[in-house]
Amino acid sequence: MSSVKIHTPPVRLAKLLRTPGGLPVAEAVQRAGAGLESLKTDCLGELKTVLEAAEACAARASDAFDADLLAELYGVVSKPIGVPSVCGLASMDTALISLSDLLDYLKGQQRWDANAVAVHLRALRLLLHTEGAADAAGTQAILAGLRKVSQRYARPSGA
Repeated sequence: MSSVKIHTPPVRLAKLLRTPGGLPVAEAVQRAGAGLESLKTDCLGELKTVLEAAEACAARASDAFDADLLAELYGVVSKPIGVPSVCGLASMDTALISLSDLLDYLKGQQRWDANAVAVHLRALRLLLHTEGAADAAGTQAILAGLRKVSQRYARPSGA
């Protein structure tokens, strides 16, 4: 008969978690908030680059539906979704989601509406430049308007 030995290595993370010391939770949260705030400037710079790329893409559009151009524009505006919220720019995220929804609806209906896209892009530019302002009511009005524009295309054109 042979004997089998089972070796279970110690879990170091569990030991570290049980060991007293480290930062108090309040201080850790405060440091994390400060770290995220420091990212806000970088995030604003990236969002400006995204907006410029989206505007350049939309400027190439004609009146006719172009699936490839629409897919390119969708890729540009949907890629950064989530990042603005982490940096405290939730309104930018909401506007990006609204534009992405609009592009989805237009793709499904195989149509193009340059005005609806332009409204979203102008709103994104406005939100980008006024993000530091404390006008929450104005921001909410802009976002509500964008939702109305994108929801107008949520329904098939025959409805």
